[in-house]
Amino acid sequence: MRELLEEVGFEALTMDMVSVKARTSKATLYRRWKHKTQLVAAALEQSECTRIDDIDTGTLAGDLDVVAVRAGEDGGRTARLYSGLAHAIRGDSNLAEALRRHVVDGYLQALRLLLRRAVQRGEVTEDCPALAYFPHLVMGAILSQRALTGSEPDTACLRAYFTSVVLPSLDYRPR
Repeated sequence: MRELLEEVGFEALTMDMVSVKARTSKATLYRRWKHKTQLVAAALEQSECTRIDDIDTGTLAGDLDVVAVRAGEDGGRTARLYSGLAHAIRGDSNLAEALRRHVVDGYLQALRLLLRRAVQRGEVTEDCPALAYFPHLVMGAILSQRALTGSEPDTACLRAYFTSVVLPSLDYRPR
């Protein structure tokens, strides 16, 4: 289901497409989910996202390097998922909440943990004004690369961005 959503986007997704992909009848789908939004929210709950919550290399630079590698290995799947839902979530608070709860919140928590450990290690000061924007910088780079360049997020580009933009914005000091 997630693959189909990434491929066609929310607006173009139909229950007919889902029934073909799932090899079931539309009636079966509608018995369980009254409309497409409920189905997509359920699919988000079940989908596997690229994990970053287990990263702990001992330095923020090392942690961001692993994030870059995993985002590159993801091949743009997560970026395509967001892109496919971006317009739809504006008009559908239930879908927006499902995306936040089942995808975004996990990434935000993991990124905040990476940053908290960096502060504890003294790599970043607690009063750095850019701390609040760290998740925006990281997620924004991953999610916007396709729109800006026409290519999927790749490890080399993300590594360069993290090294030249994110770490300097935090006044990063390796220990």
